[in-house]
Amino acid sequence: MPSKTSVRAAYAFLFIAAVLGPGPTQAQQPSTTTAQAPPPTAETPPPTAPPTPLPPEGDPPPHGRVLNGHTFMPALDVPGALLTTSFTSALLVGLGQTSASVQISDKTLSGNFEYAAIGAVIGYEYAFLDYFSARLALTELLFTGINGRSAIAVGTGLQGGIGGGLTFSLPVADSLRLGVLFDASVVPNFGLTIGNGVRSIIEACRSPQGCDLRSGDFFQQKSVTQVQPALAASWAPFSALGVTANASYIWANQHLNGSNSSGNAFQLGTALDFDFKAISEVPVGLMFQFSWIAPFNGEALQHVSDIGGGIFYTGRKNLALGAQVIDRRYAVVPGVVNVTWKTFLVDIGMRYYW
Repeated sequence: MPSKTSVRAAYAFLFIAAVLGPGPTQAQQPSTTTAQAPPPTAETPPPTAPPTPLPPEGDPPPHGRVLNGHTFMPALDVPGALLTTSFTSALLVGLGQTSASVQISDKTLSGNFEYAAIGAVIGYEYAFLDYFSARLALTELLFTGINGRSAIAVGTGLQGGIGGGLTFSLPVADSLRLGVLFDASVVPNFGLTIGNGVRSIIEACRSPQGCDLRSGDFFQQKSVTQVQPALAASWAPFSALGVTANASYIWANQHLNGSNSSGNAFQLGTALDFDFKAISEVPVGLMFQFSWIAPFNGEALQHVSDIGGGIFYTGRKNLALGAQVIDRRYAVVPGVVNVTWKTFLVDIGMRYYW
């Protein structure tokens, strides 16, 4: 039988337990409330936002000579479909040889005749809106026989001209542009041909009426007005290679010593240029070009075939600096000398873009 002391101790223990609350077994049960995360401290970096995606690239710029990463080089005979704002200055130097048989009284001059040429070109083009450019050019060219026999047969000629044009161009793809070109020019010519003049004097003096010195047989005053609409394409399949193509119709009216004549022709041309700067550290570009004029009506135009190439410095995208060499097949004086492939023209110049 428990003693009174043990009973009192049991009552005291129950009283203390009731006052202090639940025991350690209940305190270990999980709480139903959600614990909040502690605020970030200085040592814990705040969460970062996800990266913003870059906006898609826009359309290529409508102006300039760069297409699909390729920097086009200007071809002497083959205008393309690019829209540029630029200034051109070039020196033209020519050297040629032709054959002829010139009859003067009872003497015949036959064989090869040499001639040389020198001239200049100044031009400006302005691109406006997104699809147009306008251009203006001034040209001057002097050619002459370089010895006595050549001076008699070939003579001396001076021509200067002014021309202008407009280009409408549309991008077909990132690597291709198509354009419609329209050009017009007026080219006055002044020529001195000693052989024709001497022959005319001899023939006139043989007549019973006496000598009639006609200055028109010595001097030729000629003016050629030309209109040339064309279709052009500029294509860059990759950054090192550019292809230019041009097809045009030519109408020309010639005024020679008081008489008029006209003519019509087709012209086809193509140019390929390769830029080593796009695949290496060498800032050099090479070009090949070909052009062909084929008359089909009238007498104001003649067959002309050009084949040649060029070399350019390509270290700066806003500068085209180089030289082009053209081998031209034509008659330097139509009706007097023969057609020849031995006419070489060198174009040395620069074209600045901005």
